[in-house]
Amino acid sequence: MVSLAGLAAGCGRVSYPQGRVAQELTDLCRREYGLEVRAAFVGTTLGALVEIPGLVDELQKHVPSSMPDLPPVFVESRATEEGFNFRVFTRGQFTRIREPKPADDDRAPQEPAEPLRKLQKVSTAILRVCLSTDAPVEFYKLVARDPGPRKLDLILSGHILDSKRVQFYMISIGELQRRNEISMRWQPEEVGRATAAGFLEDLRLMTVVQLLTRYTAPSKRFGEMSEAVTQATFRLQGREGLILQEQEAWPVRQIREDEVLVYVPLKAIGERGALLFQVQMHQSEGKLLAIHSLEGSALPAAFEPFGPPERWKEAFHLEALSLRQFISEQIAKRAMAEFKAIPPEAQEAISPKLANPEEVTEALAGAAAYVTKSYEFQQFQQVTVVDALKGTRW
Repeated sequence: MVSLAGLAAGCGRVSYPQGRVAQELTDLCRREYGLEVRAAFVGTTLGALVEIPGLVDELQKHVPSSMPDLPPVFVESRATEEGFNFRVFTRGQFTRIREPKPADDDRAPQEPAEPLRKLQKVSTAILRVCLSTDAPVEFYKLVARDPGPRKLDLILSGHILDSKRVQFYMISIGELQRRNEISMRWQPEEVGRATAAGFLEDLRLMTVVQLLTRYTAPSKRFGEMSEAVTQATFRLQGREGLILQEQEAWPVRQIREDEVLVYVPLKAIGERGALLFQVQMHQSEGKLLAIHSLEGSALPAAFEPFGPPERWKEAFHLEALSLRQFISEQIAKRAMAEFKAIPPEAQEAISPKLANPEEVTEALAGAAAYVTKSYEFQQFQQVTVVDALKGTRW
């Protein structure tokens, strides 16, 4: 994957002042790499979003073509003021990897393809800015968006302290990769757009009760949504097809980690105003929190801080990372990596030795001790581990 350790020299002076740190990152990417990025600085997190066509296809060349098996040990983490809480799910037979070693690769390094070169350039730019600013940056986050048909984002994030440590050989590149977070997600804006479009398509095909069952978010009651659904049905009167023809142009904006606004103008049916869909996301699926029927161009007061819809495409929503949650997720990830499944044909063999849930607890305790010490984090009272299948608690 992409190394985030290759940084420009001369980071001792302040090159990127705190008041302009996000704009400085945007300017740096445009000036030195010819790349357009959207950047934001929230809390102590500096983030950027860049579109990289062909990224998903290129990444697939570096991973197995078949879907990997589900992990034998899955750990769900939750951080609170009191401490770190973990729920452990286990399946099948598994063994503990006592000393994981990276696989040897004697192949000569190859020049990365263009999508990965772009990813490397933006990664380097983020760290250059982080390491040469007077802004209180603690975390970085890069969202690499592939505009292709699969609508996926690659997300890279990490702690600036670890990038400094690898520069001074305090930790290895392998350790840095274990500390960084790499994940994929469905693009929130596209989940929101698809949810609004799906609702309009089903408006003529389903009853109000069916629509409520299919689209109401779990946190909402049918009674809270039924009036909005009925009002949308009455207002559109079977003309949804005309509106759906323009769905690619609908303004969409992410406003929270799991929430998106979709602005659907009604000019295609000769009306002023719009329908404003408030969509809650869960992975690739969207559910409706509300449908606001707007008579003019003004947004509801709660959404005015997000600006006019015609400017939404310029926005980049960044959630600030917290050290507490970062540590919690890293503990879980490290513990899960210590176990591997045993194929059925090897389960009767003397070696490898079978592991048990108690060893998962031991791995979590060891990871918690290591990670909290690495970041000098002491603001917690306890670590709890619950076996989700047995209900036992440590």
